[in-house]
Amino acid sequence: MEPGEPLPVVAHERALPAEAGAELIATALAARADDPRALALVEAIRSHSSQPLIAGNAVTPLVDGPETFEAITTAVRAARHHVHVETFIFDEDELGRQFADLLSEKRGEGVEVRVLYDSVGSMETAPAFFDELRDAGIEVREFRPMNPVRTPLIWKIHNRDHRKIIVVDGTIGFTGGINISGTYASSSSVRPGPERGVDEAWRDTHVRIEGQAVAELQKLFLESWSRAGEGTAACCAAQYFPDLQAEGNHLVMIVANDSEDLDDRFLYATYLTAFEHASSRIWITHAYFAPNGALLDAMVDAAKRGVDVRFIAPGFTDSGVILEATRSTFTRLLKAGVRVYELDDAQLHAKSVVIDGTVSIVGSANLDMRSFLHNDEVNAIVVSRDFARRMEEIFERDERTAKPLDLNAWRKRSLWQRFKEMGSRLLWYWL
Repeated sequence: MEPGEPLPVVAHERALPAEAGAELIATALAARADDPRALALVEAIRSHSSQPLIAGNAVTPLVDGPETFEAITTAVRAARHHVHVETFIFDEDELGRQFADLLSEKRGEGVEVRVLYDSVGSMETAPAFFDELRDAGIEVREFRPMNPVRTPLIWKIHNRDHRKIIVVDGTIGFTGGINISGTYASSSSVRPGPERGVDEAWRDTHVRIEGQAVAELQKLFLESWSRAGEGTAACCAAQYFPDLQAEGNHLVMIVANDSEDLDDRFLYATYLTAFEHASSRIWITHAYFAPNGALLDAMVDAAKRGVDVRFIAPGFTDSGVILEATRSTFTRLLKAGVRVYELDDAQLHAKSVVIDGTVSIVGSANLDMRSFLHNDEVNAIVVSRDFARRMEEIFERDERTAKPLDLNAWRKRSLWQRFKEMGSRLLWYWL
């Protein structure tokens, strides 16, 4: 492959001829199959990714905790061979215990269960909770413990596993922004507001994937599992990679970054490329937004060339510093014509983008440098007109309940607000 040349479309782990790949892309784009701008967008993203588009998938968007955990629970209850869980946060609350009980129940049925949790993300969860899982026969590993004895290269403590991956029997995969936490026990539709919303009913987005792309999530889990402990042979057998049949016509690219690889910029590159090649609209829903100059420039430039750029940001959050960093971008975005909204009804934690009604990005990565450089993250990039239409419907639902910002009114904000924004930018790189 030449540098910058798109990787081939893959089906059944085999690269397809260019003509067959183009036919699958046209099917996924549906009514926009003959639009050269839509094809150019897809080709640009393919040219800047480390992974190919994988054919034969059915991808379902899942909104908020109840819908997501219902889908996950259904899949786990039907597991016959293994359940693999990788999560940033595994809380010891009612929802966390219910899920732990389900995993223990499946282990009692003879199903292999592995849980990988991040040491920082789950630092408020008592070690005894994970010991109970181990006592039930579940294999549990802690990613990069805060203990310097267990993580002697102490500078690596800064690099976290922020991925959320669940794989069931190698045939069904889940990924997105949702952790295993009671903050997802109820839907954001209850509109808890700023007073209760930090602790409950978070607004988030996840995806359920059936089809050949599930193998990519499985590979990522097994790689992280191996890095978090010794003894990898049990997790490398073919039994974890069943022959996956085509389940739909969604094309999926699983893009992950490795915080230990300083040259890994593919996750960032896919965002930047998508923004630079958008021709009609970019609709962004992101909870933690502190992009570098190039990414912000790409949004501004898109708006100036007539692209419909909309951005839903949180109106309140569990991280005040990054909220002010997000707000520090509003003046420039509004001046460029970007439509900016703040969601006040519920705590926003979603990380999703839909571009030109053809390409959607849903995952764990925030639009900030911590996600791009310091965390292990994973995004699902879905090429599908049908899936994009559903994501746009979700965006429009949030847009109707969010508060639109007006440039003239924003310019009248207080000096104290401006000072907080300036202060947050001093920590921009580390947010």
